[in-house]
Amino acid sequence: MSRTPAVTMMFLLLISYVTYDWPATPKSLDEDPDRMEQFGGGSTFEAQCSKSSFEDVFTYTWAEFNVSVASNWRSAQIEAVAWVNGTMADDFRIFLDDLLARFIPSGGDGWLSSDEREAVRAVAADCVEYTMTRVGVRDGVHHRGGPAVDWRNATWVEDGVSIDEWNMVPENHESVRSCTNIGSSQNCYEVPVEPSQSRDCDTNNELQDECRIELMLSGTVDLHNIESVETLTLAMNVSNISRATYTVNAPFVDGMRLALFEECEGRDLLTGESPTPLRGSCIGDGSSKASHHYDDQGAMVLNIEPNRSSSFWPSGEDLFFDLTTISPPVDQAPIWSSTSPPEGTIWAYSSNSKYVDSSGLNIADWSDVSSWFIDEGPVSSLEINCFLEEDSDINMVSDSRTIIANIDEEAMSTSFMCSAEDISGQSTGFRNFTALNVISFSRPDGFNEIHDNIELIFRNTSIPEFYHAKIADLEVRVGVSSPFGEPIFFDNPIVLHESAESQNFTGELSFLPPGVVETWLDFSGPGFYERIEMLDLELYKVGDPPVLSVLESGWTDTSWQMRGVFSEPDGEKVSFTMFIDGINMGSVQSTGNTWSVGPVNFELFEIGPHTISVRACDESGLCSFIDMEIDSTLPLAKDGHEYDAPDDTDGGGGMLPFPVYSSMWGIVAAAFIYGKGRREGI
Repeated sequence: MSRTPAVTMMFLLLISYVTYDWPATPKSLDEDPDRMEQFGGGSTFEAQCSKSSFEDVFTYTWAEFNVSVASNWRSAQIEAVAWVNGTMADDFRIFLDDLLARFIPSGGDGWLSSDEREAVRAVAADCVEYTMTRVGVRDGVHHRGGPAVDWRNATWVEDGVSIDEWNMVPENHESVRSCTNIGSSQNCYEVPVEPSQSRDCDTNNELQDECRIELMLSGTVDLHNIESVETLTLAMNVSNISRATYTVNAPFVDGMRLALFEECEGRDLLTGESPTPLRGSCIGDGSSKASHHYDDQGAMVLNIEPNRSSSFWPSGEDLFFDLTTISPPVDQAPIWSSTSPPEGTIWAYSSNSKYVDSSGLNIADWSDVSSWFIDEGPVSSLEINCFLEEDSDINMVSDSRTIIANIDEEAMSTSFMCSAEDISGQSTGFRNFTALNVISFSRPDGFNEIHDNIELIFRNTSIPEFYHAKIADLEVRVGVSSPFGEPIFFDNPIVLHESAESQNFTGELSFLPPGVVETWLDFSGPGFYERIEMLDLELYKVGDPPVLSVLESGWTDTSWQMRGVFSEPDGEKVSFTMFIDGINMGSVQSTGNTWSVGPVNFELFEIGPHTISVRACDESGLCSFIDMEIDSTLPLAKDGHEYDAPDDTDGGGGMLPFPVYSSMWGIVAAAFIYGKGRREGI
């Protein structure tokens, strides 16, 4: 790996991804660093610079970004300054010195030189040009992206980036000295990266000292494919950013207004599989602030202060700004959407549902509820009202906007009604729904341990006669999952009848690993709200240990070896350990479905009988053993060792050569322990 991409990556992350999380004011000295490793992969210069997705390599005190968008919205000029103060400056220099140790002779010596600084300056700008920016701009109908949309469409202009720094290597450091490394430039000087214990960081003094560093960036980005400014969506990924400000200066556009600002939280940064939020449905916590005003020329200016601590990772945050020149729509009443539940929809559930408890039955999460209504304003600003008919004073909508029905566990059916109201008091009107207890279950043996199959007994509840005809359209499927995994549902559905007769269900579980098994039900059918629920049943799948067999074993001169094959019924990884007379000799490697031990030189052990054991354990902790009784008396005697005649000897003869995977150093060390134990009576 060359020096260039690695050195560049450091400066790249300083400027392109500002990830501060410090309770300090600009240019103050903070003493509580919080660093995380997160370099991108790849061996080329471009790959090293472009594949960082989690940016907490460095810690900062404060950063300010000033973005000026061109009049045609096709490009933007970015000017940025970042301050690195106090112990964060120390951490930066230490990290830089440690990293340089892998690439240049002067690195890792506890000193940072002006020559090393110049090397960083020379390549940092090139690296930034390959980085992924946090900003995207798209024209057309306002939206929040989706599987085919990449918001990161703003890219750096080639040869359009410059980087500078102040005080990375302070000239008036109390321990500054001329460079001592061979090949240093004539005026090269260096400073220790470890701070002096007696130093005094004067926060009111702007002179150079080792307590502060400033980093500056200037660059241009392309904003591709902007054809119309009638409707624009500006998106920012502010995951892991705090203590930074962004000022976005838009060009003058007649009638330009901010139609909507949204703080959308919770995107999974690891998998990227989080559902795309509907426009207007995000309910942020208000940690990130945004405001706007117009300058003297009437151009819009956005002021953005993101505040998403790295402690939330891998949960991310995106900010969306919907800009438009279209006049605000007329305030009209919200309406039910085409995907909303129709009047009379039934919520089927099980009396064994994990959600039927003191907190009530989960009717729908906000991700579903937000799709029920349409309004010219954001759906998140609507007041959602849901009431039980018999208690219309208590709203079923929680603070998280989940609808929870507090129903009697013994009740067979519960009616409720819902509506939405905008800030003007205009309403969708109520729709009436029913929660219906349709099924219960039990285990045939009453135990929670299962093996290759799951067996359940389902019984219809005493469904009110009014619903007998409706349940014929209901399909109930059983599903299983490992903890935190997505449920997998079986194809054979449970058929509900008017009577409360029982039905046996059996499902094969070979696809699940041993461990806790969670059980689910999926309800669907005409007139029913499609939903899944977890049952209040925690099963445990008992696995099987690995199966071991020996193919051959025997002596070659004074060395003994053995090999065999194995299988793992549950498909888990298997690790092997070898023992001699109960003493751990270390791990045994395996290839494919084969394992081997030896050759073990028994000249290192006492003459006589020994027990060789191989233990194979899977990931669930289930283990199998193979024991082999051998006697080293005769093989060692043939080699000139004196011995007492044994009662019998191992019958193994010579062996054909086969791969050897055991560590001879481990065997020698274990033999020493073995012999020492024998002598000391351990």
